[in-house]
Amino acid sequence: MKKSLPYLAGGFLLLLLLLIAGRNHNDFDHRITLNKKDKIPYGTFVAYQGLAHLFPKAKITINKKEPGFWDAAVLKHDSDRQVMIIIAKDFNAADHELRELYHFVSKGNEVLISAYNLSKDARHFFHADLGFDDPGFPVSEDYPVLDTLQLQLSHPPFSDTADRYIYPGRKYNSWFDSFDTTMTFLMGSINQKKAGFIRLYAGAGSFLIHTAPLAFSNYFLLHGNNIDYYNQALSAMNVDATTVIWDEYFLHKPDNDNQEPPSPLRVLMAQPALRMALLVALAGLVIYLLLGVKRSQRMIPVIKPPKNDSLDFTKTIGRLYFQKKDNKDLCKKMSIYFSEYVHHRFKIPTRNMDEKFAALLSQKSGCDKDTILSIVHQIRSIRETPEPEDIKVAELYNLLDRFYKTI
Repeated sequence: MKKSLPYLAGGFLLLLLLLIAGRNHNDFDHRITLNKKDKIPYGTFVAYQGLAHLFPKAKITINKKEPGFWDAAVLKHDSDRQVMIIIAKDFNAADHELRELYHFVSKGNEVLISAYNLSKDARHFFHADLGFDDPGFPVSEDYPVLDTLQLQLSHPPFSDTADRYIYPGRKYNSWFDSFDTTMTFLMGSINQKKAGFIRLYAGAGSFLIHTAPLAFSNYFLLHGNNIDYYNQALSAMNVDATTVIWDEYFLHKPDNDNQEPPSPLRVLMAQPALRMALLVALAGLVIYLLLGVKRSQRMIPVIKPPKNDSLDFTKTIGRLYFQKKDNKDLCKKMSIYFSEYVHHRFKIPTRNMDEKFAALLSQKSGCDKDTILSIVHQIRSIRETPEPEDIKVAELYNLLDRFYKTI
């Protein structure tokens, strides 16, 4: 396997270079982000930058918080002459958020909502229902029925400088299938027959609801004279506003009607590129495991040498006797153990421990004769002594220890 790694790495690099070389860097970016920082076709950089021209007296702020929890530096909850602009794929407002927006509008402010879809709570709140001829997003970009968005503004209240505004990009629009005509004013239409822009008054302010969010995209506004549509649509709001709030809370808010709990993995798998990358990584991991599977030898356990428990036991007993100061009995036990050990190990009689015994034991054990004679002399000396001193016990122990270590 190690020998094939350079070839695999080389093949992967070659494939990567071919992909990079074959990529067309002028491909149209079909992503719909509606983000004010994005200069791609379906971003809203142009719309955001144009606010300062349309509202020269206003402070431009950005809101990222839920209605009712706004920062005082972004907007004044109980002040008037403020404009809020909400551009999103889906306006997923809950009932409590709509009530907060209504309170904000009723103080003399205006809210523009441009979204492809409205939540169930929002449809009920605005007494409106939607129809769709665009299947939404994401979808195959070569689906021809999705191209060419055509919008019109009603006059009055708008001027009739242009009969329609059109561009060859994505429609991504819905329309008002029904709405309460007693409280709603038509501001614009889609394809000359479907209501797509309405106004609802609430207290001293009003809601403007627009169903084609791509009308505020860079692609639409920079195509032909479509910037006039943007200028006229926003001119319906208070041009003397003191604050213009560009809302990003609803741009990133998940679907309120979806009862499935949020899952990071589901979000990743919803993106085709990330889903493919995860599948490729998983396939590579499976191949690696299959190639790496082989029978390997188990680790050989370390076997410790047998422990001389008898010697430890003897030392323990010796310490016990030494602590009790029974030197006579302790020396007797060491002498008996020495005699039995010599008798069983070397088959030498130990009744007469004389010079002949020392010579024979030295020959068989390999211990020098002088050490053995010293042991014999110490044993005899201790036997004749009523109470041997500690030093005598230590001398006998050291001699016996030297003997045992020699053999």
